[in-house]
Amino acid sequence: MFGRTLEHVWGSKRFLSFYLITGIGAGLVQLVVAFLRIQSVKSGMSVEAIEEVYSQGYQLLQQNMNYIDSAQGSLNIALNAVTVGASGAVFGILLAFGMLFPNAELFIIPFPFPIKAKWFVLGYGVFELIFGISNFSWDNVAHFAHLGGMLFGIFMILYWRKKDRVHGHYY
Repeated sequence: MFGRTLEHVWGSKRFLSFYLITGIGAGLVQLVVAFLRIQSVKSGMSVEAIEEVYSQGYQLLQQNMNYIDSAQGSLNIALNAVTVGASGAVFGILLAFGMLFPNAELFIIPFPFPIKAKWFVLGYGVFELIFGISNFSWDNVAHFAHLGGMLFGIFMILYWRKKDRVHGHYY
């Protein structure tokens, strides 16, 4: 929905580079957050408990089991979680649309009224931050990857705006 408009404005090459870089940025942010969460869980555990998770945790998950101890269970899930998808890049595109067309009115289900793109993007970003901080591991969503895609999107757009002003192009 938003990608076609952005590709028309930027051209295929710029759009593709934006999509790829925001996707890679989303992955990097998700990795950093996962690392920090693992370190946080490990800080309250004994060396023996950590070693047990490293040596036997994956096999437990393969049997649809996990540790009874909540810290070991959390560490096991954090170590063996898989993140797959392109949603971080999609969130980068969403952010770009909101920045380039802030007053475009969107009709989003279930809202019975139009909402401006800038408010939709801001609200969705806040929603992702709340769910990411709340650490809802049960939802299997990489909320910080979404935020990472948005963050890298902001950096790219600001960089391109500065670069384009120097060269006399405006988007």
